[in-house]
Amino acid sequence: MLTHDIGLFWLMGWVLTFWLVYFQYYWFPQLQPQSFLLRVGLLAAAYSTVNTLVMLSQQEWLALLPAVGLIGYELVRMPRRYRRYISLFLDVTILVYLTIETLHAASVSLVVWLTSKAFTTGLRGVVTVLVIDSVLFTVLSLGLWLTRAPMENLFQGILGRFSQYLLLGLMIGLLLVFLGLETVLQLAQEPTGNILLLAVLMGFLIIGVAISLYLVMQTHLQREHLAAQRYDQEFQEQYTTELEGQMAEVRKFRHDYQNMLLGLGGYLADRDYANFRQLYINIRSGWTTSNAADLTIEDLENVPKIGVRYIIYHDYLIARKAGVQLYVVIPQPINETLDLLRQLGEIVRRTLEPVIPLVAQGQPKVITLELETTREAIDYRLTFPVCEDTQILAHYRLRAPKWQLDLSNLDQGLTLKMTVRLSVKRTWGQVAVHISRN
Repeated sequence: MLTHDIGLFWLMGWVLTFWLVYFQYYWFPQLQPQSFLLRVGLLAAAYSTVNTLVMLSQQEWLALLPAVGLIGYELVRMPRRYRRYISLFLDVTILVYLTIETLHAASVSLVVWLTSKAFTTGLRGVVTVLVIDSVLFTVLSLGLWLTRAPMENLFQGILGRFSQYLLLGLMIGLLLVFLGLETVLQLAQEPTGNILLLAVLMGFLIIGVAISLYLVMQTHLQREHLAAQRYDQEFQEQYTTELEGQMAEVRKFRHDYQNMLLGLGGYLADRDYANFRQLYINIRSGWTTSNAADLTIEDLENVPKIGVRYIIYHDYLIARKAGVQLYVVIPQPINETLDLLRQLGEIVRRTLEPVIPLVAQGQPKVITLELETTREAIDYRLTFPVCEDTQILAHYRLRAPKWQLDLSNLDQGLTLKMTVRLSVKRTWGQVAVHISRN
C-alpha cells in the first residue's frame, strides 16, 4: 500500500479502477452501456469505497471482496445474448489488471527513484504518481486504437473453440504467477525497493503475452483473408457463369433475328405469309427466358465481399428463377468489421429467402432491398407487395389469406444491437432493421 491516508487511498483506488473498467470494455463496444464514462466513474467510486472500508476493517479474508463484487456485478449485468463473451471478457480483465499494476509499479518506482519514499507517500507524491499513470494509460488507449477491429474479429474467430478456453487458462496462470511474485516481494525486507523488480518481471510476461496475441491475431487475419478470397472467387464464378449464359442467349437471338430478316424479303416477294408466319413460330418456340442476372458488378460495388455480396447475388438468382424482380439499392459503401458483415449477411438471408416464394404468388413480383449506412447506424429495408387485408400478428409475423411470413428467428444467434419493425401500408409490406453502431 503506497499511502496510509484514507483520502489518498480512495483517490488512488478510484483512478486505477476507472482505467481498469474502461479498458475492460475497450475491445467490447457492444457491451458498453449508455453514458459509458459516467457509468465507469460511478463503478470505480463504488469499488474504491468498498475497498477502503475493507482496508479499515483490517480483515485479511475480505481482501478479495471488492474485486469479486466488481466482476460479479459486471457479469450479472451482461445481457443474455452476450453471455458467450464471458471467458473472453475475463481474459481481457486479467490482461488489463496486470498491465495497470505493472505500469503503476513502474510509475511508483520512477517517482521514488527521482525523489524519495517520503515524498512519494505524501499528497504531492501520490498525485504525481496518478498523473503519470493517467498519461501512460491515455497513451496506451490511443496506441491500441487500431487494434480494436482486429481484436473484435479475433474474439469472434475463437468463440466456441478450444482456443477460447486455452487463452483463459493462460491468463489465469499468468495472474497466479503475478500474485505469487507480489506476495514474495511483500514479504521481503524492502518491499518498496522491490516494486521495480516486480514491474520488470511482469513487463516481460505481458510483452510475451502481447506477442503471442499478436501472432494469433495475424494468423486469424490471414485465415479471414483467405475466406474473403474464397467468397470473392465463388461470386466471380457464379457471375461469370450467368454472364456467359446471357451472352449465349443474345447470340442465339441475333442468329434467329438475322434468319428472319433474310427470309422476310423472299416471303414478301412471293407473298407467302403463311410460311413466313410458320418460320417465326419455329424460331420463337426455341426461345427461352434467360435466368441470367441483370445485376452487374457495378450495382454491387458498394456491397462488401464478405458475408453480404455473395448472399445478395445468390438470392437474386433465386428470385429471377421464381419470376421475381429484385432491386438492390445501396448508395454508399459499407465498411464494417468482419463479424458485423457476417451477421448482416445472415439478416439479409433470413428475410429475403422467405419473402421470395410469397411474392412469386402474387402481383407485382417485385422486391426492393435497401442498405444505408451512417455514422450511428446501418438501416436495412426489404419492401415487397402484399394483399390489402394483410395483418401484423406479432412483432415478427405477417399473415395474408394465402400465406404467412414468420421472422421470429431473425435475431437468433446474433449479437448486434438492432431493432426490427414490420409494417404494412395498403398493398406494400416492409421489414426494417435498424442496427446501432454503439
